[in-house]
Amino acid sequence: MSKQIIIAEQHRIAAVFSEDQIQELIVATGSHQVGDIYLGVVENVLPGIDAAFVNLGDTERNGFIHVTDLGPLRLKRTAGSITELLAPQQKVLVQVMKEPTGNKGPRLTGNVSLPGRYLVLMPFGRGVNLSRRIRSESERNRLRALAVLIKPAGMGLLVRTEAEGVAEEAILEDLEALQKQWENVQQEATTTRAPSLLNRDDDFIQRVLRDMYSADVNRIVVDSHTGMKRVKQHLVGWSAGKSRRRFGGSSPRSRPHPRIFPRQCRHSRSNEAACRFAIRRLHHH
Repeated sequence: MSKQIIIAEQHRIAAVFSEDQIQELIVATGSHQVGDIYLGVVENVLPGIDAAFVNLGDTERNGFIHVTDLGPLRLKRTAGSITELLAPQQKVLVQVMKEPTGNKGPRLTGNVSLPGRYLVLMPFGRGVNLSRRIRSESERNRLRALAVLIKPAGMGLLVRTEAEGVAEEAILEDLEALQKQWENVQQEATTTRAPSLLNRDDDFIQRVLRDMYSADVNRIVVDSHTGMKRVKQHLVGWSAGKSRRRFGGSSPRSRPHPRIFPRQCRHSRSNEAACRFAIRRLHHH
């Protein structure tokens, strides 16, 4: 079933829909967004609910972290009360896993993950995991062997569905970019005064395409000509990764790029209704 992606970069909103039905809405406008990485400070620890509140620099709301999401933040490995695992004024490296709602602050985790196009790097994770959507046993074996070979020591790797059929060089480039991103986060954490935002996906188009673009997308609508050019750049770059892969000496099956349209939301018709819906929803909130 074909899908379409509408990106209103000016409003930092995107919609994915199929057969005029919206499947997913991406809104990246809040002060705390999913995937943001912070150097926070533990404000208080609440043993009654096995959780703690973390100061992220927001004067109105603190972040919330449950004992099951502490991961590497634990002061000791053995199980125990959260008061034994976290301490007030402790500096913590955390990631937003759920955006704020109402009076509640963002939900946080200590298990940081950095998504790329083909891989997800988990700096505090373990082992190698593959997307279940990769069906071919030979391809699973190839990707698993590659991931085991290139996985940074002491970290975890998740191989995404889009890695299927992609050349080893392209996957390596993806990993190198993620490792560089993690190095920058660590550098910021050592030189920045807490609380502070350390990392955010600022390129909205790249984020939407990275997380939402797949083989069944046949049309992309963007709200500017410059946005359209950047969409093409990303798709061409990813296609290059596929084209470098060779199956038994022959070229892999190629798939055509989706049609890409620059379109202002206010001029949109039928299918672009998702874009208008997204903006209405933003203003409603």
